[in-house]
Amino acid sequence: MASSSCRARVAALLIAVLAGGGAARAAGDTPALNVAPAPSGPAGLATADPPTLRYGVLYADAEGRSHVQYCDLKNFAFKSYAPPAPPQYVGAPPGDVASIAYAVLPVGYVGPWHAAPGPQWVVTLSGRWSVEATDGTVMEQGPGEIQFNADSGSKPQGPDNRAGHLTRQVGDVPTVQLIVSLRPQTQGRGTEPCQPAQR
Repeated sequence: MASSSCRARVAALLIAVLAGGGAARAAGDTPALNVAPAPSGPAGLATADPPTLRYGVLYADAEGRSHVQYCDLKNFAFKSYAPPAPPQYVGAPPGDVASIAYAVLPVGYVGPWHAAPGPQWVVTLSGRWSVEATDGTVMEQGPGEIQFNADSGSKPQGPDNRAGHLTRQVGDVPTVQLIVSLRPQTQGRGTEPCQPAQR
């Protein structure tokens, strides 16, 4: 079984690849990335030089309502990861990896209202899917797009007690996802959507 540091490197590799990097950072090599609010979608590589990686966030506010926001990961380091390989942009997402899993949403899949079991990055590998927040906002994503789920603090809303989000598979092919679950923060998470985890 892989160690947590190995899993963290795998997650960093995945994000670096999506951001145009191609290799994970070594522990302590690169400062934590700056995370900032961004215009709405689409997620994915927002700028190439220097890179900015846009991702969608599903989060719960202080009253327990869920919302969608877009954020940018910035401050990639431009360096050679494995000399003599030429420099590339490398970064790692905030948070400590707890587990990595794959999920396949079959055609027609609908996941009724629920909150994420904990903080997690969801990377769409193929197909399309959407989440609907309790405020009625829908975020749809496809291949190469990234979402951060931070709505575990969602509370029942409205007459039908909706909490968290509603998940739907979209289109005529199954949706394949990579889910990178993070360890919950010891200090507790704030309600700012672009600060999904502390380093």
